[in-house]
Amino acid sequence: MSINKKRCRISLALRQCLVMVLLLICVSVEARMQVYPTKIHVAAEQNSGGLTLVNTSNKSIYAQVRVFEWKQQDGEDQLVSTRSIIASPPMLKLDPEVQQLVRIVRNGEPPSSTESSYRIIVDEVPVETDTAGNTQSTLQFRLRYSIPVFLAPPKQIPVQPVLNTQLVESSGTRFVRISNEGNGHALITDLTWSQSDEPISIAAGLAGYVLPEQQQQWQLPDNIDLVKGGEFMARINGELVERILISIAATD
Repeated sequence: MSINKKRCRISLALRQCLVMVLLLICVSVEARMQVYPTKIHVAAEQNSGGLTLVNTSNKSIYAQVRVFEWKQQDGEDQLVSTRSIIASPPMLKLDPEVQQLVRIVRNGEPPSSTESSYRIIVDEVPVETDTAGNTQSTLQFRLRYSIPVFLAPPKQIPVQPVLNTQLVESSGTRFVRISNEGNGHALITDLTWSQSDEPISIAAGLAGYVLPEQQQQWQLPDNIDLVKGGEFMARINGELVERILISIAATD
């Protein structure tokens, strides 16, 4: 048998092993825990919200709930430890087919004028036991949820994003930058470039959040022709209809 044929057979075997590993990973990371809602708002008149954890499996699991202040700097999300909100309980055991409420408690006064942003990180921590009921350490893939939490100022203060969109370029790469000059967050979805009824997707689906007094930017695809003019469009905070973020006039 030639060396090339041996290499082909070894390569095929490696590919088959890789497929098996991927299948095992898919089975291992099958969701055993569900978390809802996917976003929490706490009004100034309230001091807490709720997060429900559900164990959908036939085995007990453990969950860890941590809270962080959510900031954005230079277009990057940053999570900082905080005591401004508290998760209760922070650790819990979920028996099979059981759900439990975790209270998200504001620890202090509500924000005075600008919405405050946080994230709740929920980690599933699977634990296996032997026939005697003793806990065993096993290699497991952990499932993680990241839930945004927004604390609102008093209801007499309107909360809304005020967006300013511009084109920027850095080292020959073009970006569309969205700045939020308002006092409430903006959830950007379906960010597109529309030109002659032929939209080009920049960030399909959930593009990301722009927090109050912060900015985010997205790289433009190479096939966007700004010379012919067009419009950058997106849905903001679940709007049914896309809005125009910025119009670019044709220059040819």
